[in-house]
Amino acid sequence: MTINNLKAFFDSMGQDVAQLNRLIGHMDNQYELLSSRRAEELNWLNQQIITLIQDLRQSNLEREQFLQQLGLPANRAGLTLLQEKLPSPTREKVGELIQELNLKTQTCHMMNERAGKLLATQRRFMTRFFGLQDQQAYPDFRV
Repeated sequence: MTINNLKAFFDSMGQDVAQLNRLIGHMDNQYELLSSRRAEELNWLNQQIITLIQDLRQSNLEREQFLQQLGLPANRAGLTLLQEKLPSPTREKVGELIQELNLKTQTCHMMNERAGKLLATQRRFMTRFFGLQDQQAYPDFRV
C-alpha cells in the first residue's frame, strides 16, 4: 500500500461526493419534471441520472477491489478498519468524508422514494380518472 494509492482511494470518495451532489440536483429536477409530466425533458434527465449512477457504481467497485487488495473486507467494515489505521488528522478527515457520503446516499434514497410515491399517486389518479382496471404497479413479465 503506497501513499499515492491511499490518496487516490480517498480522492475517489471526494469525487463521489461531487457526483452525488450532481445526482441530488438531477433528482430534484426529475421530481419537478415528473410533477409537470414533461416527458421529453424527463427522458434526457433520466439518461444523465443513469450515467451518474453507473459512474458511482464503478468507483465503488474500484474501492472495493482496493480494500480486498489490502486484505480488508470490501464493505463498510473494511473501510472502517482502514480508517482506524490512519494517523489522527487524516482519520478524522476520512471519517467526515464517510459521513458525507452516507448522508448524500441517504438523501438520494429519500428523493427516489419521493419520486416513486409521486408516480404511484399519478398512476392511481389515471386509473380512477379513466375508469381503467386497477393494475399492479409494475407489469408482470414472468412467463
